[in-house]
Amino acid sequence: MALGVTSLEPIPTAAIQTRWRHIVTPIPAPESVSLIERLRQAEPRSMATMPPILWHEAEGFLVRDPFGNQWIDFTSGIVLANAGHAHPRIVQAIREATEQRLLATYAFPSESRLALLEKLVALSPIPDSKAILYSSGTEATECALMLMRRHGQRIRADKVSILSLAGNYHGRTLSAQLASGTPQPTDWIDRELVHHFQIPAPNCFECPWGRSHYEQCGADCFRAGLDKLASRGIDLDRIAGIILEPVPGWTTLPIPRDFAAAASSWAKQHDCLLALDEIQCGCGRTGRFFGGEHLGVTPDLIVLGKGLSSSLPVSAVIGRNELMDLPLPGEMSSTHGGNPVCAAAALANLRVLEDEGLVDASARTGTIVLERLQSLEREFPEHVRAVQGIGLFLSIHLHRRGTAKPAVELADAVAQEAVRRGVLMFTTGRGYLKVTPPLCIEPDAALEAADVIRDCLADTTKTV
Repeated sequence: MALGVTSLEPIPTAAIQTRWRHIVTPIPAPESVSLIERLRQAEPRSMATMPPILWHEAEGFLVRDPFGNQWIDFTSGIVLANAGHAHPRIVQAIREATEQRLLATYAFPSESRLALLEKLVALSPIPDSKAILYSSGTEATECALMLMRRHGQRIRADKVSILSLAGNYHGRTLSAQLASGTPQPTDWIDRELVHHFQIPAPNCFECPWGRSHYEQCGADCFRAGLDKLASRGIDLDRIAGIILEPVPGWTTLPIPRDFAAAASSWAKQHDCLLALDEIQCGCGRTGRFFGGEHLGVTPDLIVLGKGLSSSLPVSAVIGRNELMDLPLPGEMSSTHGGNPVCAAAALANLRVLEDEGLVDASARTGTIVLERLQSLEREFPEHVRAVQGIGLFLSIHLHRRGTAKPAVELADAVAQEAVRRGVLMFTTGRGYLKVTPPLCIEPDAALEAADVIRDCLADTTKTV
């Protein structure tokens, strides 16, 4: 379901002054409205869906506007600031890089690119890895899809099909978007015309095979999806690669290990590659550095972005060296991939995650926040279907009273109300609330924000 354009009518709010939350104006702040209106005149309406907060400064797990308001950030931007906003070591790395007066290098050798690549290769769970750097996650996804097709063509000229899971998200560019979502009548291109196919995700909320709950049935789920494709006459031997989110962004739960094992096994048997899209769930977000570590399988390719730098645009593809070397010299590169300033930021970010124990902190803080939020299931059973997730990758799924249908309007209303009370959230348009604070968040601040969500839910359900 598409998100709507958010209203710019300032709504009076009660003054809030806690250690971390400061709300002193109506929301949106009246002084910000004219500027946001100018933004809406200058850019497409697709950019006007988030709560209308004028970001002025972000530090750690706090976001501030210019008018005295301060929020506990439960968004990390968009699951980006894993190490926190404007971490001093990352800022210092950026400052030192810019002082070197080297702001772009393209594919010419540079020490900063080397340092980041060597760090990624050292972290990689894939034996004999190489890595390549890009700017955006979607650009890296396109690279992974291209590599899987290149590999398939070495086996069979028409082995170029890509398999993804319905409902997963992989990016905005052509192939990444075709691998994402679920087919809709309004889609602007038919996936299958360009050899993108989907099977149902192992989503126990809406089991496509009619089961009421998970029964160690992940392998059956994967095979049933393939059987359904085969029954339509689709040649499964033409599948070159499988791409999936090991911890999908909207369920925030690792896919079942038996589903992952079945996918990995099938891929090996059919000369097919497995790529894990870790753009959202990677870099410590789930309490392990790679989200795929929860699955017990080793992929052929890993795609990283967002939390890779906690700041500037950096993404990466990591894979076995024989796969990464498939393109000829000059065939796989990016104008801004490995930009020296961005590479310095990413390397500093990885060191911060390691030195400050933020991966373990994600697991610890996530556990207590999840426990606090799961009380909503008991308190509001008519509205809360499930609270779930792992690490600081959590979600609250709301449903319409007496049905299993997602309560889209309620979820977005709760998110908007939380913003008015000093907890920054984003609207999803899918009937759930996403909780993804920076991994450095103080546990007490995270619990305070969780309690604000509870109060917003209680108050909003009285009127929605």
